[in-house]
Amino acid sequence: MSDYRKELLSAIEQSIATVLDHDACETVTRKILCILNDYEVTKRTTEVAVYDDINERLLKRYCACLLIDGKAQGTIYAYSRNLQRFSEFIGKRFTEIGPYDIRYYLASEKERGVSEVTLDNTRASLSAFFGWMAAEEIIPKSPCMIIKPIKCPKKEKKAFTAIEMDALRHSCVTPRERAIIEVLASTGVRVSELEHLNVDDVDFDRLTVHVRNGKGGKDRTTYINDVAKMHIQMYLAMRNEDGEALIYNEKHQRLQDGGVRDILKRIGKRAGVTNVHPHRFRRTLATNLAARGMALQEIQRILGHSDINTTMRYVCINDRNVQASYQQHIA
Repeated sequence: MSDYRKELLSAIEQSIATVLDHDACETVTRKILCILNDYEVTKRTTEVAVYDDINERLLKRYCACLLIDGKAQGTIYAYSRNLQRFSEFIGKRFTEIGPYDIRYYLASEKERGVSEVTLDNTRASLSAFFGWMAAEEIIPKSPCMIIKPIKCPKKEKKAFTAIEMDALRHSCVTPRERAIIEVLASTGVRVSELEHLNVDDVDFDRLTVHVRNGKGGKDRTTYINDVAKMHIQMYLAMRNEDGEALIYNEKHQRLQDGGVRDILKRIGKRAGVTNVHPHRFRRTLATNLAARGMALQEIQRILGHSDINTTMRYVCINDRNVQASYQQHIA
């Protein structure tokens, strides 16, 4: 038996020994040994190819297309990172990739302990990229066409209850904290959109907020209520900064994503509310608006979703809401 077949058999023995008992391992090993006698085995290299830079050039071209299509910088970065890792692991030209390479990489990531959600995000990144290559006629067809989505355990994403929202509001210790809570709760803006809001974007007379260059590079209008208006104006009246940003940090700089999350985490700890993060306010707003009878298409516009199915996933529907709606509509 060749050295490579011995190496392969040894690797298989070590792998199955963790899930099978000794007798079963011996039985499986004997059967594999018989099968291997009919094959020549060579070792597959995973070293990064150095003969050209085609992968790098294709990746740059793909990212440029994503940028033109209005994809967010965070999305482009995530896709690029996943594809670079894949390229380094497989060590082949993108034009030479087959379904086996995709499956092998995903299986290796699974063995490394990657979660099903992360694994399926990786699969989606590869599928989008090779689908683009096929559309651009760089390859005849995508090797991901026969790779099925990875089943992920569904994790229920809950909106804040009315009691939790009251607790968060009463746990704010500064006007800035309360202003952040009220802006997120009333507008449903993304944390990246909150970061870029300016004072001039808020029309206090019309109770509107102009969100500039949101996800996908789109502008939209969302709204604040009278409570949010009051707390935003209280914050603006007491702060020392005269700059254009709506919210500043302690260093008199525009408050960014990480700063917002840290502030919300501290408020949540004081309030005794777990899992307090910016996106949960979007889910809460969508759920509350739907419960009060607003059409999904209108909620979609407020949240800035391009697909109404995304909006539907944001709305948390429980049995009590369904029963209340039933009682309203039953004859």
